Amino acid sequence: MVAEEGSITPGRVGLGSSSTLLRDLAAKELIAAKTYSLYIGQGFDRAGGVVNGSNVFGGYDAGRFNGVPHKYPMMIANLNPMSVRIKDIFISDTKDRRNVSLFDNTMFPDMESRPEAFKAEITTEQFPLSLPYQITKNFIDYLGATTDNYWGDNSLKLESPFNGTLSIVLEDDFTVTIPPEVLTNASNITPIQSRDKDSTAPFSLGTAFLGQVYLMADYETNNFFLAPAVQKNNYVMPRTFCPQSTPVAYVRPKQSQWKRQGLIGAVIGGVIGGMAMLAALYCLWITWLRKKDEKNLREELERNQRRKMGQLDIEDGPAFEPPPKPVNAAQAFFWRKNKPGF
Repeated sequence: MVAEEGSITPGRVGLGSSSTLLRDLAAKELIAAKTYSLYIGQGFDRAGGVVNGSNVFGGYDAGRFNGVPHKYPMMIANLNPMSVRIKDIFISDTKDRRNVSLFDNTMFPDMESRPEAFKAEITTEQFPLSLPYQITKNFIDYLGATTDNYWGDNSLKLESPFNGTLSIVLEDDFTVTIPPEVLTNASNITPIQSRDKDSTAPFSLGTAFLGQVYLMADYETNNFFLAPAVQKNNYVMPRTFCPQSTPVAYVRPKQSQWKRQGLIGAVIGGVIGGMAMLAALYCLWITWLRKKDEKNLREELERNQRRKMGQLDIEDGPAFEPPPKPVNAAQAFFWRKNKPGF
């Protein structure tokens, strides 16, 4: 509703110091103060990316940036109150690892002396960077760029692909590097805008710049912070952003090489598996000992039984024929009479 019905400039992303949304949230104590953080992301057509941005009201996402944020004052009187001073811009070729400064008057003879640092406003109303005419000309001469208006923003286009980076060095030595996939897209279009020699338009750092940094604004003290952005993070870590405080990035716990490579899990698994195997072998050994003891006991009982039976056995004596029984004389006589041969 705020974006569609509010009195805002179409195409302007983010919340300013006079934001009624921030004011109302702070007045209702839903947030600690009028603080705000923005990551523009790359999930829009001109950026050609897939990572969406994020807004945090009254705080910041501790997992969205690295290092210690750099602090800068706001110029509330300006249309774009957040501005920084740039003291150098250099191009790095990943093939020969050569760094060429667009401020180097020895590299670009048409410059009589090295340019001074210039102020550039941070804006979300355009994607490309608008740099001083001489710096833009040096970029064109070094990479062979031509004017292109495919996106309607007068971005420069290279004649041939370039696998390199462009680094912007701020006055406090904070360096923001635009990676190869952003410096030249699939159509060789760059995030550097062409500029007329007589142009008086302010120099600006568009969303191509914001896609590489995390911005945190403290509208209570009129200061803002910039830090290298974490392009993709699977976790959201909101933290309260109190006035006059410096945001602190989430620091992952230090892990040993064993933990990082997952060796600790293998070791623990091996130890547990070894202990289980030893326990199984111990149980088998105990079972074998019990069976052996039972067998020995049975054999001992059998031997004892045989010994007892041996003590009770009686030896067999010689057999004696019984004395003859008395025979009836009559029977004997009858027997002799009828016997053949008598």
